Formats: sequence, structure tokens, C-alpha cells
Amino acid sequence: AESQYMTMPSCRLSARMMRRAASLSAAALLFIASIVSVECTFQLTASERMAAEHITMLAQTEYGRQQLQDLLSSDNVRGEDLEMLSGAGGGGASTREGKGFKIPFYPGNSTVFDPMKSKTFRVVPKAMFLLGYADNTHLKGFQGHDVVQLGDFFVDTKFGGVTDCNSPDFNGVDGIVGFGMPVQHQAAPPPPSGLGAMMGGGGGGAGPSTTLPIPLLFALSDPSVKDNARNHMLERRAFSFMSTDTAAEIQLGGYDPDAVDGRMFLTPSITINDYVVVALSLKFGDIELLDFTPKNPRLRYLPAIMDSGTSCLVIPDNTMNGLLKESPFGKWKKIVKKTHKPVVKDTFHLNIAGAVFDIDYDDWWLSLSNQSCIQTAPEGFGGILVGDVLFRRYLVLFDLRHYPETVVIGIGKQSKAYVPSKHHATIPKVPAYKRKPLNISAEHAPPRYKAPMATDRIGIWNQEETQYFINLTVGTPRQKFTVIFDTGSSVFGIFTRCIPTAPSYGTCTFGGGSSGGSGMLVEGAIMVLSVAVLLCIAGIMVNMWVRKRHDKQEALARSKARGKNPSNSSYGPERLAGLYGAVP
Repeated sequence: AESQYMTMPSCRLSARMMRRAASLSAAALLFIASIVSVECTFQLTASERMAAEHITMLAQTEYGRQQLQDLLSSDNVRGEDLEMLSGAGGGGASTREGKGFKIPFYPGNSTVFDPMKSKTFRVVPKAMFLLGYADNTHLKGFQGHDVVQLGDFFVDTKFGGVTDCNSPDFNGVDGIVGFGMPVQHQAAPPPPSGLGAMMGGGGGGAGPSTTLPIPLLFALSDPSVKDNARNHMLERRAFSFMSTDTAAEIQLGGYDPDAVDGRMFLTPSITINDYVVVALSLKFGDIELLDFTPKNPRLRYLPAIMDSGTSCLVIPDNTMNGLLKESPFGKWKKIVKKTHKPVVKDTFHLNIAGAVFDIDYDDWWLSLSNQSCIQTAPEGFGGILVGDVLFRRYLVLFDLRHYPETVVIGIGKQSKAYVPSKHHATIPKVPAYKRKPLNISAEHAPPRYKAPMATDRIGIWNQEETQYFINLTVGTPRQKFTVIFDTGSSVFGIFTRCIPTAPSYGTCTFGGGSSGGSGMLVEGAIMVLSVAVLLCIAGIMVNMWVRKRHDKQEALARSKARGKNPSNSSYGPERLAGLYGAVP
């Protein structure tokens, strides 16, 4: 139920709905068609559109499909049941709709982590999890500590317990795991990439900070943590990523040589904030789109971010403050005439650090949505974003063994004979060589440099050839989740039920104990009460000390008076005689 389909005839939407719900029974498909209508003479009404969107979200999860099956297998389907299913009635699934979103977020379609069911879960004291983005998306909650497993590797680490989410981008998933590098302290924030591109100020604003949990890849490969009952560590901090038209895969610890046809091209990342390589040229057919103004070769390049969270090839629509003679996107648009129906169907040739990688027409044209996957870069972004259009034809290696001194990016043509595996395969280990930052290529690699070989492979779900999801588990016993996989961010958050002992912001979107606001109020009240009690105790002790001192002084005065006064009175006969004369 994406926005580009909202204005199409209802028969077009019905066909799309049926394709996405192919796993349902025939009765379920007929029910979907009856809701969104198969006539082509009018547009969807608001209620029909909402029903179609909700059923689409249900069909993406096992729980939702079971709910549809149970309802449609019943002999008596009541009107209120249909309202409940479509979300139109009062008993429908709860939704959260952020400002500016046309599609609401359906929490009921996500699997939620329950901290109370995990024996190893601990709350990180006074640690918030709070992310805000420029499109009004927010992820709020607390930080937890538990055993997280990815493939054969697991580690007892921190993660964000997301208790409040409002974005439809997370419909049907359970969180996000970023394989990007931690954000460094810096004067200028890095450019946006992937889901991080939603952040305001070009990657700054309320984006990730050093207070967020360490990225999962870094936690799994922390050299200071040894293998034990709660930790089975990844020896080499490296991974590779590849995708096909229908499947995708992460290879942990390096890359599988069988997945690459020919030699792996290697080049360093020019930053330690994002996976950024040097783009020297971008041609469409024989026409150069990056026509640089400077004559100095050192200035004739654009940074290109390798980002699985980006679907398309994103290029500038301006001259980059005079760096280029003409807008690359504008120049390409003049060639193809119409972006939604290009008259020229040529191949892009991207030159990265001297090696040329092809992006064919079948890769940059999305036949399903009938549109090109070439987009303009956000305002203020000074480079190129290379997304799914490249990952579907090339395996990309991210070697962080020598981070933060240097990060190596490898790109290899996918082998047509290689099939992404659902099983883990052990690859022999290759010794690593610690080196200084320098230019690396397949022809001029540093002495004794060897790319790391993978030790584990993780299957990924490729949704509509644009988004990637991966399964992981959290807690003891394990609770399984499907999360967004993104190389353009370092965020690690899992949708979580609220618990009274954990502080959080916002509302309890996924159910559970008290909301974050009340939790913070309770914590604040306890702190104020504790301070008040301490002050009272201190006041009582001071009062007792003053009274004791006063009593001691008074006793001393009385003792002195008794030495001169046998009557044991300060106003005895002797004193009265001195004042009034003789006393009878």
C-alpha cells in the first residue's frame, strides 16, 4: 500500500494486493478483492484504502495471515468482523499516525520483545533511547541489556527497547539493526544515508549520539569479551552483503570467495563515519554525467556512500557549488526525456577509485512500480548514494578489522552460479595484516594484505527488491524478531513492551506497564522524596546535637551553682539575704 499506488484505479491496487498476499487462501484473496473492488471506473474511497492498507500489513506477518485465515474459515462472517479486520471499527488494531504520514503505523503487526519473559534481561539505569527524524518519525524508549544472537554468534549487550514508534516505514517489522560505524565526535555531522537520511540538518539534529548502544556488529566482535555461556564472539570485525532479485545474504567475518566471479576490487573508505568511496566518473551510456570543473585530479571526484538502506542510485541535481559544470540528474533527465517512461534505456557506468561497475537498465528501472530508480540527492548532501541497484549485481565487503585506523571496501561481481544459502558454512580462516591507511586496489594491494573470509552466512528477506530484513533473537529463552538491515546507520533497536522498572518517553505503543512519562515522574518523585528524607535526618541530627550541647551547658551551670548554694537552689536563702537583707 505504497503512496504511488494511492491514485491508481482500484483494479490496479487489487491486483497488487493479491500478489502481496499470495500466501493466503483463495477465500482470502476473494475477500481482499471484495474490499478494494475490482471495478476500474472509480477511485478508492478513504475507508476502502484504509482497509486495503491494513490487510496488506496483516498479510506480511505470520500472525496476521493466521488472523485472516481464522476469520475467513468461519461460516458466519459478521459485519463487525469485517470492520475489525479492516481496522475501521472500534475493535480494530490500534494505530499510531505521525504528523505528515498518509499511512498509519500498525503496532499489532509487529512482534514485540517482552523483557519480563527473559531470565537474562536487565534495565540499563537512567539510559534513554530517543531518536527523532526530519519526517517526524520517532523511536522512543529505554536501553536494555540482554543476550542477542545473530546467526551462530551471540553476545550479552545493550540495545534500544523501543516502546513508542509512529512511522509506517516500520509496518510489519520488529525493529532495526544498523551495521554502520559508530558516529564519531566531530565538528560537522556526516551526510545522511539510508534511514539516517530522514534526520534533520543533513544527518545532525536529534540523530544518533555516543549515548546510544554500541552497534551490534561491534558488540559481536569486541576483542575484550571472551567466549562463555552468554557470549560466542565473531573473531573478525568484517562482513559482506549481497542480494539477488529475490533473496539476499550477509556473510559474517568476511566474504565467501565462491560468491564472487573473478577478483575482488578493494579500496579504502575515505571516512570512518560512513562507508564512503571515491566516485571518479558516472556515465550513462557514453555520456559523462560528472563533468568536473577543476583541472586538478585530486579535486575531480564525488564521495559515494555504499548504503543498503537506499533503494536507488541517488545523484546530485545541482552543480555542487561549481564543482560540476552541469547538474548530473538534470543532464540525465534531458537524455531520457521522461523519467517515468525513458526513451533511452542505457547502462550506467560508475567509476569507483579506477574500477568501473555497470548498472544495467533492468536494475535501475522498477517494472513493478513502472518508474526509474534514479533519484535526486537531498538538499545539502554533497555526493552520491549507491543503493540496492548495485547490491543486486555485486557482493560488497566491509572490512573493519583495523577500525578506526582504516576501513576497506571490497566490490566483486556476483557469481551467477552462487545461490544464497540458508545454512551456515565454515570457511577456513585467513591471517589478517594490520596496515596504515592507503589506496588499495585489486592491482596494487599492500604487502601481505588478504581479504577476510566469511565464517557465517545469514539469509535476508528482500522485500520488493528494495528493503532488507534479517532475523535475530533476544533474551533467554530466545525471542525471535525480524528487523530492518541497514548499512547506512548504527542504530540497534527492538520494539519492546513497557515495564514499570524502566524509564522511557512517549506512550506504550506496544503495550505493557506504565508509560514512559509516568515512569519518569515516579523516578523523579522517588528522588525528591529521598532527598527530603536525607534532609530531615540531617535536621534531626543537628537538632539533637544542639539540644545535647545546651543540656550539657545547663548541667555545668547548675553544678557550679550547687557548689556555692547548699540549698541546691539558685535562689536560696543566702542569695536572698544578699538582695533583701536578713531573712528570718
